Amino acid sequence: MRRFKILNIVWGFILSLLIILSILYAFISTDAPYYLSIARDISRGYAPYKDIFSSYTPVMMYLNSLLHLWVEQPSYHFSLVFQYIITTIAVVFFYKICRIEKQGKTMSVFLSFFLFISILSSDGTYINLEVYVIMFSLIAFYLLLKERFLWSGVFLALGFFSKQYGIFNFLPFLLLIVSYHGFRKHLVKFIIGGLAPLFIFLIYFVFFERVEFQDLALQLTGSGYDQEMIELETTWFRFLAGAKIFILLVVPLVLIRRNPFRDKIDSVLILGIFINLLPLYIQTVSHYFILTFPYIFILLARNIDFSNRRILVVSNVVLVIIAGLLFTRIFKYREVYNEQLDLAEKIQNVYPVGSKVFLYKHFRFLYILNDYQNPVLKEIGYRYGFKPDQDFGRKYNVLAK
Repeated sequence: MRRFKILNIVWGFILSLLIILSILYAFISTDAPYYLSIARDISRGYAPYKDIFSSYTPVMMYLNSLLHLWVEQPSYHFSLVFQYIITTIAVVFFYKICRIEKQGKTMSVFLSFFLFISILSSDGTYINLEVYVIMFSLIAFYLLLKERFLWSGVFLALGFFSKQYGIFNFLPFLLLIVSYHGFRKHLVKFIIGGLAPLFIFLIYFVFFERVEFQDLALQLTGSGYDQEMIELETTWFRFLAGAKIFILLVVPLVLIRRNPFRDKIDSVLILGIFINLLPLYIQTVSHYFILTFPYIFILLARNIDFSNRRILVVSNVVLVIIAGLLFTRIFKYREVYNEQLDLAEKIQNVYPVGSKVFLYKHFRFLYILNDYQNPVLKEIGYRYGFKPDQDFGRKYNVLAK
């Protein structure tokens, strides 16, 4: 036990170092301009789906818009720190789940460090929506274990309203309620809780913001997620590059050598893993795999036995590799932010800060650094795949590469 405590001190130090370095050398990632620009626009009084074309559910953007209450123009690093707070909340609830699942304090801390580092290494150092989904999922699972079914449904629905892929969690959670607690009134409370945020969402946007229901549905069902994004070629190399952390996490599960299908709860958790792999049909990026992490780590919390020296050694080796991959990536891209700042300063000579400019691909980070305003916010928004043509360029200021 004393050795395990020392091990936790080491991993706590490594995690702290990873957090500091990832913030210090952070650069504006590909997806960040979409989410953070909408958060900025919301803080200025614009409404998603009415004033801003958006293909995503809005909880993450509304939460990030609150940062503008404290800082007039939050830096990217400030927004990243906020995401790390979200990750910390997720991990705290996972620790509570570990304790309920009869893991000791020391082992629960180790598994919590394991989860935190795995999230960071699977694109959790970039601004994304998946971190919010798993935070709400883990809170929902904790509330399910505490038999607070109504609130479990509410928080699971908030996962869906962070990103639509959160809808996949409802099937395993319904089965978990039946497996843990039986049917009838528990399930009814959960369903009522799950529907409550949907009703609030529809009432607010349809009746208060006056968004046409059909327009709302078209945006949120992916009409704005351009075909160009869906048709990106998926190769085995791209898949394996995105799946590397997920594959490493499966190794300790395999070593447990327990037939999970003899346990109804474990069977449902495995189903949860497979269901949350469905978004890979769209893209095979690393952060999509984060959606499976709650189920993987709850399985570990329920089944792993660290008194088995082999499992302990392999788990630490896997964690060393995961942390090593993250250290490598941080140092590989450590100069990118300075390059972004240099380009932002040069572009300001052409378009001053706050100008109305449509940014395409390479230039999208300037929405954040130069506070550029999107001239087609309502019609196109920050859609990834929209490609401006010559007619568009004659009508609007465009930066494209």
